[in-house]
Amino acid sequence: MAASDKPQKAAGIGWDLDALPLDKACRYFRNYLDAFAIDLPLAVTFVNRILEDNASNLPTLPEDAHRLLTHAIRSAVRLATFDPAILGLGASSGVAPGVQTIVKVLEATHVEPEIFNQLRKASVRYQAEDIRAICEKVLARNPMAVRYADLLLAVDFHEGRPPSPALGGFRCPKVLSPLWARRLFDHHAGMGDDDAALALWESVKPLADDPVTLGLAAELHRRAGDTETALALYDRAIALDPFGRPYRLRREELAAPFRPDPGLVERKDVAVYLYSFNKAQVLGETLTSLRGSAIGPARIKILLNGCTDDSLVVARRAKELFPENEVEIISLPVNVGAPAARNWLLAQPATRECEYVAFLDDDVYVQPDWLAHLLTVAERDPRIGNVGCKVVFPGRFPLLQYLYRHVAIAHPEVIRVSLPTPPDQYDTGLYDVVRETRVVMGCQHLLRTASLADAPAFDIRYSPSQIDDTDHDLQLCLAGWKVFYCGTVTCVHRQGSGTSARSRLSMASQGSIIGNDVKFSYKWFDRREELERLDAMSLHEGT
Repeated sequence: MAASDKPQKAAGIGWDLDALPLDKACRYFRNYLDAFAIDLPLAVTFVNRILEDNASNLPTLPEDAHRLLTHAIRSAVRLATFDPAILGLGASSGVAPGVQTIVKVLEATHVEPEIFNQLRKASVRYQAEDIRAICEKVLARNPMAVRYADLLLAVDFHEGRPPSPALGGFRCPKVLSPLWARRLFDHHAGMGDDDAALALWESVKPLADDPVTLGLAAELHRRAGDTETALALYDRAIALDPFGRPYRLRREELAAPFRPDPGLVERKDVAVYLYSFNKAQVLGETLTSLRGSAIGPARIKILLNGCTDDSLVVARRAKELFPENEVEIISLPVNVGAPAARNWLLAQPATRECEYVAFLDDDVYVQPDWLAHLLTVAERDPRIGNVGCKVVFPGRFPLLQYLYRHVAIAHPEVIRVSLPTPPDQYDTGLYDVVRETRVVMGCQHLLRTASLADAPAFDIRYSPSQIDDTDHDLQLCLAGWKVFYCGTVTCVHRQGSGTSARSRLSMASQGSIIGNDVKFSYKWFDRREELERLDAMSLHEGT
């Protein structure tokens, strides 16, 4: 196999796995599978990590490592139907012995390999249009170029688009046609394009033998109102993927749906805090969205962080939007940054007088019954200190922006929390569950006021923004409080937060965030052994 044709590992996950010994690398992999359904970057990267050090002595691998390696190879083969390098690995390992015919067809239809190898190394995030244009030109010259068609469809998925019109002229080899139909189904169902996915389902159903396709089909049927079929499809997915906890949690949720108590918004004392810096228009839209939700008699406080635009005028209109609520505006002469703004609001007398404090960013759309959901989760257990929600980007097909995190690695060289979402995943419903975690996103969350005795402040070293909410949640966890994720609440977050795939932040702003990652590692260095116990699996081990 040529070096350029080897399966490529994901950089961030690869760095983590390379820094860990075998037993901890396996635990890292299991932690990921506890949080997210398996994806191709994870599967390939874990396979590379194991094979790089153990290729010559695979029979001597510990049983758990061997089982995980087999699972990763099998998953990679299922997820990369048209990648001969991965299919070849499946054949040579004995995990997928029947793929040789597919590999031969892929090799026979492959054209202009040098260009293709360059495209595979290009960044889809920054070079999507260039990749698209080249793929379309190659397909126009070679309509049976399967790997170019597959890559073009991957770019479409990344950008949330239906298949390129150029794929209408793609002449898939007959032997691969069923696999291409499943690939198209996964594309449409994976974005939530229900009409197109349903049109393909009957032809794809006989081939639905992998957990990913089955999970997508389950949510497709759930959205169509057929819960019985959705449950049956999840049963099949769980049988095929014994490690994937998200499928089990989602099946449990569908079988016994979470029911919020709407009366809690009237019975509980809640303060809703917002802070903003020079975003008058989106602040106004956020307040309008909040007005359309049920918050009962909650007190509202809006802190303006040295705003020089029309934010003060917009904030004052909140008193008209919420005539039955206590509304206070705090206008600071300078921008003190997000952590200090949070601390300023928490220092208000209303904090001590309320049972809960809800923080909202100034650029979100909230679900009408969001507060009832978060309060219902919090009221399950008096040790729940924080409840967050599912966060998505805006758009017809909402891309997941943030779900939840745990401590991924606490090593003398680096301390890192896990990814907030699996890469390039749309909100299909798989993560509409309630579960304990370690970190939730700060753009919409509910803090129990009593927990603030153990974590009274957000660390201003993370100014102007980012990581302060992560740091605060970890403080709560180490003090014995619980953090919960409530996926039955969806927050549409318009700011491309952090360094995510849809981020609209400048390079300078992203540099500041990366700098905060370094601060985070140094701050927690002396407590890294404590942090290491805050991984995902420890939630189920009683630690």
